[in-house]
Amino acid sequence: MKRNLFFIFCVLIIFITKSSLIAAEDSPKNIQVPVGTMLIQVPAHFQTKKSPVRFSHSTHLKFSCMACHHEWDRLSPVQGCTSSGCHERLKPSPPSGKPSQNKKIISLTGAYHKACRGCHRNQLKQAIETTKTSSGQKSNIQASGPIACAGCHPETFMAKEHPLTSFSLPLGMITIPPPDGVEAKRSSVNFPHSLHFDQDCRVCHHDWGDGREVKSCTTSGCHDQLKADESSRNISDPKNKKYFLAAYHKKCFHCHLDLKKQKNILVKTDKIDGITALNKNAPIRCNGCHNGE
Repeated sequence: MKRNLFFIFCVLIIFITKSSLIAAEDSPKNIQVPVGTMLIQVPAHFQTKKSPVRFSHSTHLKFSCMACHHEWDRLSPVQGCTSSGCHERLKPSPPSGKPSQNKKIISLTGAYHKACRGCHRNQLKQAIETTKTSSGQKSNIQASGPIACAGCHPETFMAKEHPLTSFSLPLGMITIPPPDGVEAKRSSVNFPHSLHFDQDCRVCHHDWGDGREVKSCTTSGCHDQLKADESSRNISDPKNKKYFLAAYHKKCFHCHLDLKKQKNILVKTDKIDGITALNKNAPIRCNGCHNGE
């Protein structure tokens, strides 16, 4: 009897382990990111007097993904804002004695207005503060996005087709090898792509256009120079602007140094909660990135 139970137990362990491995293999390594204009509507079981919102997802690709998708785990497909446990209520709850700063905004209207209109207001404020005429007077500045209700919810709404395309976004860890024709002295870099989703995509992909597939940094016409200029090995030398190794090191290394400074400031001011995973793990030594065999 004991042998039979032990045998069943072993079979169950093998089955569970195998199922876990299959689930891990099935987890997406890429997700499809929509490109174009999306139509944002409230769920069918809600009633609202406002018209749907035409949202240009392509225009907003210049911002960090996490700015809007703040609960995204960076590894799974992005869920809708009305997913259970997120912003599934259309309107906020009735007022209570609970301090407002302790309330979690879970209403859909509150979440959208705080994220969208709040961002548009901040962008306008920054533009006003930094843009002035030579006489010192504030020049006429147009907000980066609408603030008034009709800007997003036009009174006259005409249904239009909203064709969307998409591009593939790699998740998790990706390997960055040297270009073809280059004999590397160090190992390829295992780059945690998902860890960098707090950053604007164009920090690295600086010539990326909305909606196009992202091309390799060593694509012809970009950083396709395979050797340093004969007269200089300085990565900041304009002669090495297209040198792939200079481009990688200047972008990654300098950014990591800035993150290190930010981390040190937060530590000194006891603002430990402000330190992100990227701040913690940004290497500044050779073997921090080239740590393979």
